[in-house]
Amino acid sequence: MKEKRFYFEGELSANTVIEMVGEEFHHLANVMRAKTGDKVCLFNGNGNFYLGKITEITKKYANIDVLEEKVSESEPKIKLTVFQALAKGDKLSLVMQKITELGATKLALFESKFCDVKANTGKQEKLSLVSAQAAKQCGRASLVETEGVLKIKQIAEKIKEYDDFFVAYENSDGHTLSDSLLSLKNAQNIAIMIGAEGGFSEDEIELLKANGADVVSLGKRILRTETAAIACTALIMQLLEK
Repeated sequence: MKEKRFYFEGELSANTVIEMVGEEFHHLANVMRAKTGDKVCLFNGNGNFYLGKITEITKKYANIDVLEEKVSESEPKIKLTVFQALAKGDKLSLVMQKITELGATKLALFESKFCDVKANTGKQEKLSLVSAQAAKQCGRASLVETEGVLKIKQIAEKIKEYDDFFVAYENSDGHTLSDSLLSLKNAQNIAIMIGAEGGFSEDEIELLKANGADVVSLGKRILRTETAAIACTALIMQLLEK
């Protein structure tokens, strides 16, 4: 779409007028230098785009006439949940940014035995904003849903909800994620689980395996947790989204 995209945190529908304020208004008015009469493309994370025209701009807000609703053609054909162990610093934001661009559906955070980070509600709340900005950049109309913080036992109970549930583990028997993906047929709801920097304990792996998880290798090199999440998402979407 040629129109500039803007995220609107509220209800959107054709033949209505919305008022844009806050950071997105600042971006529209002061960064993009938009003016009355300009066309824009709005989205609120529901999977659709909304084409509109600016009817008024003041120093504090812009009124936009929403003219048309369009279904996004850039949404993923499969559902992918990334179960990501808590991580330090901005690593979770990086994971959220990149898996949004790559087409993941959900990011579920969890604590494990070797996590050296505690749950931080403030950081979790920022992840939706990160996903919104990434979606705006890459042309998606939906955001990556967030869930957490879960325990390993809770995740084990969810495994049967998925067509296939993979756990990346450096001590696996050499059975790789790519091998497993190439053998899949008609899988629509996939999960990949990425451990903390310290990996998984043997007890955690046994619990996950006992509940049906497919424990896989990511190759000969040990990846950082954020690298593993991004690499796995890219591989899964590339091989399964056809």
